[in-house]
Amino acid sequence: MKHKQILDKLSAKSMVESMEDDLARLTFNAMCEYKDGLTEKLISFVLPRLLVRWDCVLKAGDNELAISYKAKAYIALAVLLSKHGFSDVEITKKAISGIDYLNKEVILSDTFEKQSSDIKNFISATPKPLKRKPSVKVGITFYRAKEAISIQIGKDFYAAYIHKISDNNGAAIIEVYDAVFDKIPAKEQLKNLKGRGQKYDDGSERISFFRIAGMKFLPDPANQIHIIGSSIAEPPLNSHLEEAIGLYAMSDLFRLQEIINRMFRD
Repeated sequence: MKHKQILDKLSAKSMVESMEDDLARLTFNAMCEYKDGLTEKLISFVLPRLLVRWDCVLKAGDNELAISYKAKAYIALAVLLSKHGFSDVEITKKAISGIDYLNKEVILSDTFEKQSSDIKNFISATPKPLKRKPSVKVGITFYRAKEAISIQIGKDFYAAYIHKISDNNGAAIIEVYDAVFDKIPAKEQLKNLKGRGQKYDDGSERISFFRIAGMKFLPDPANQIHIIGSSIAEPPLNSHLEEAIGLYAMSDLFRLQEIINRMFRD
């Protein structure tokens, strides 16, 4: 049995592709950070960052997302962690429970049910650590300029404005609004909102644009990003901020999580 054989049986192509892209990116970054390649160090880098994003599925209420989707997400996560040389006891337990649920509700194929014992054994086995960095796919995005998006981090929701799409639909260039919400905000709540700038060591607070790699699918399979509105002519107000340094900062979904936390902590 191979990882792809299990993943294909989940009938969740976008979810699997998005999760695999996320894991590959984080594992690549971890292996650059920790050149000794120790699994404990790598997983301590990868998993917390990954779960900030995918907990938007895994910890969503049953009224927000179908139980079957969350079950598939746990199974996909267990399989993809294994593929990248990692494992997590709690995720494996949830994945096994997810297999039982999908079989009980007859959601997937007869082949999946017949091979369930083999799948459980497969994700419970100790994975082989990667010897080389995984490849990270060339970026593409289905988001568009003048869209406003909601980004969930923990229990908080932030909003950002997409100024443009760079590099032949490669990535969105965004600016973060200066507001924190307890749920996905409505389009009307963004009207006349200021932009949030980054603070620098000299005490200045400057207009901040970010080019976000890895923000691809719409809707977002991880349930972290949602469209608030399209064709929004007015971007965040930023006349109170000093001029930006450069065109934008290179980032991705995981660095963005850290950047937003730092911006609003400051």
